[in-house]
Amino acid sequence: MIYRLPELQDKDILQQYVQEHFDNNESSISASLGLSSSDYAQWVEKIKTNALTGDDEWGKSLLYLCFDDGNFIGLLSIRYELPKALSEKYGDIGYGVRPSERKKGYATQMLRYALTVCKENGMEKAILGCYKSNIASAATIIKCGGILVAENDNYKNGIVSQYYELKL
Repeated sequence: MIYRLPELQDKDILQQYVQEHFDNNESSISASLGLSSSDYAQWVEKIKTNALTGDDEWGKSLLYLCFDDGNFIGLLSIRYELPKALSEKYGDIGYGVRPSERKKGYATQMLRYALTVCKENGMEKAILGCYKSNIASAATIIKCGGILVAENDNYKNGIVSQYYELKL
């Protein structure tokens, strides 16, 4: 897989990605940092700034476009400088695979790559969260060594979130 930061010329493929989620009745797009509700050029600039210098609240982070054989697969967010409270609330890693590419092992590849990046950036563990109803994401996290450490049913609209810890 190829992982890279978004560029201005990626607008069409990302619009198609967002539309595919919407066409599958998914209103939330994992790991997108507000892609569907942002001005695209400003979104790209924010991603690049986060990678180079970070921001005061979230630290440095990466948001990669993920490609396999030239096909756009999804998004991978690696937040390797989060303060502990934000890490425990949002998780250090997020990923989203386009609906047409699910159940092909891409999420596992993306998570394994993210764990390598976290380790290279000095982290000893990573926290990941997913909705309890997202059995596929939980299975991916467990496959990569995740241990369930918490559940939270106070998130929004009674949706239960699960949090896993992965040692690096």
